[in-house]
Amino acid sequence: MYKALIADDEDIIRRGIAYFLKKDPEIEVVAQAEDGEMALELAAEHLPDLLFVDINMPFLNGLEFIEKLEGILKNAVIIVITGYDDFKYAQKALRLGVFDYLLKPIMENTFYDAVDRAKEQLGRRKKQVKYLEWARVLVEKNRPALIAEFLEGWLGGHFSETEVEERIAALSLELPKDFGVTLIHLEDKDNAEIGGEWDDDLLFYAAENIAEEVFQSFQPVSACRNAGGDLVLITACTPREEWLAAGERLSRLLQQYLPVDVAIAHKGAGEFSDLPGAYEAAMDEMRALLETPQLVRDVKHYIEENFSMEAFSLTDAADYTHVSPQHLSRVFRQSTGITFMDYITRVRIRKAIELLADEDLKMYEIAERVGYSSQHYFSSAFKKVLGVSPMEYKKGLQKK
Repeated sequence: MYKALIADDEDIIRRGIAYFLKKDPEIEVVAQAEDGEMALELAAEHLPDLLFVDINMPFLNGLEFIEKLEGILKNAVIIVITGYDDFKYAQKALRLGVFDYLLKPIMENTFYDAVDRAKEQLGRRKKQVKYLEWARVLVEKNRPALIAEFLEGWLGGHFSETEVEERIAALSLELPKDFGVTLIHLEDKDNAEIGGEWDDDLLFYAAENIAEEVFQSFQPVSACRNAGGDLVLITACTPREEWLAAGERLSRLLQQYLPVDVAIAHKGAGEFSDLPGAYEAAMDEMRALLETPQLVRDVKHYIEENFSMEAFSLTDAADYTHVSPQHLSRVFRQSTGITFMDYITRVRIRKAIELLADEDLKMYEIAERVGYSSQHYFSSAFKKVLGVSPMEYKKGLQKK
């Protein structure tokens, strides 16, 4: 059923059109108006599909009415009613996008011919709207996959700058102003360690879900899988220390819940046009990380699990890896560029940053949880790394 509106200042014309339309079971006359202003109000109220509009009406003529109608109705069909003297205005109306015009006096055969063609047009438009809505729902349903496919192609250098802009607009992709790239490399462990069968796709899907939850406070989060099978996250990256801490937390959770060893590389950037460059920098960092001796990687993992022990030392790590403390100290510094104890301090401060967001925790409790029995010593170490005390940092968080 199509809804029709009749707008004409002559009562006899309105009644005549309404009489003709009564014979068509597919059309219902929902409103009649004797001037343009009234017609505009009724059009906004009833949202008709088909409009019969007189060119020469008081207050707001037919052409003015049609121009204002654009902001109210998008897919309606308009048939102009005109006398011979107004024919030049009817031609202008056609340029405004009206469907057809009828000359007064209106002949029945001419009228029904125009109405039949108008119904065909309405049918086509409704199908178009239906298909467009179906396509929109389909795109929205598959939007994460489409975004991931686009990002993978962009990072791989497969799109021009113009194509990138077009696809960002088409996908309504929201991009952070200051973004960072987090690259997550997963290495399978023996599935027997936790039981069950894990294939690469299942591992990636699980890792992506955990990653999006961990980085939830760094919205918007976009993710894809690169050609090497690594998970790539693109997120906001400020505050930077919290962003880096989120990466460390993700590493721990992935190794806790999935049968994988994890390597993570970060690269922060500014303008989004820098994304391919930032990604390449993160890839370079990842390559260097994967070339890190297994001894150092094992020790880093051991530190992540034991940093909260106050007495944790180089000797403990050496005993765990079955090498001498001197050998471990030398290899660790050569590989990371910092000392073993400096690395532990950084891990502890990153964990402290996470805990400072919890308003229920006292400062001495945070100090104890990250391996410091003395709150004063904890504050000194924190300030040495970040340049502010834990209390100053927490006040900054509260202001945000």
